[in-house]
Amino acid sequence: MSNEIIVVKQLPVIEQQLAQIKQQVAERVETVTSLVVTEDTVKAVKKARTELNAEFKAWEDKRKEVKTAVMTPYEKFEAVYKDCISDAYKAADKYLKQKIDEVEQQLKAEKLSEVKSYFEEYLESKNIDFITYEQAGINVTLSASLKSLKEQSKTFIDRIVSDLALIETFTDLKAEILVEYKKSLNVSDAITGVKARAKAVQEEQARQEAEAEKKAAAAQRAEALQ
Repeated sequence: MSNEIIVVKQLPVIEQQLAQIKQQVAERVETVTSLVVTEDTVKAVKKARTELNAEFKAWEDKRKEVKTAVMTPYEKFEAVYKDCISDAYKAADKYLKQKIDEVEQQLKAEKLSEVKSYFEEYLESKNIDFITYEQAGINVTLSASLKSLKEQSKTFIDRIVSDLALIETFTDLKAEILVEYKKSLNVSDAITGVKARAKAVQEEQARQEAEAEKKAAAAQRAEALQ
């Protein structure tokens, strides 16, 4: 199909007339703006300004008249163009987009299902029961390959396995660290937090024991003085 069927046969000739009047307008404006405004001339200047605004309004009215003359045929053309061409193309595009989206959503759902199944099977093989697929934050897109998505799953689970192995080395604090780790899956924060809390508990126990010893010594001294 050729779009040459739409041809502009004539354009309004406006620029040339405006160019002819431009100098006259410039001279008129210069004459008015060169007036000296004083107490004696202010009324005359006001009158000149009113006349200037009236002239401008007349030009504006003419401009609007020209705009209407130019736009009316175009608006009629646009309405016909919309009915004959653009509505059909837009409707077709909307229909095709809907069908494409349906297929792509189905393909994405199938890919997500396969990746999730792989994730859960690999997770089970590592005897881990406190992790969900959603926690891995894997972004399944149409452009991402199944191989790369499965690799992301494996990398995530392998990191969990490595973290759990590290936690196992902390014999005395293992249970507490694991509780904290399950909240954030950040092994460094879990270890640091538990160790800091254990240290604080030890310091508090030591303080309480020292305080108890001081009280006992004071009580013994008081008894000896009786």
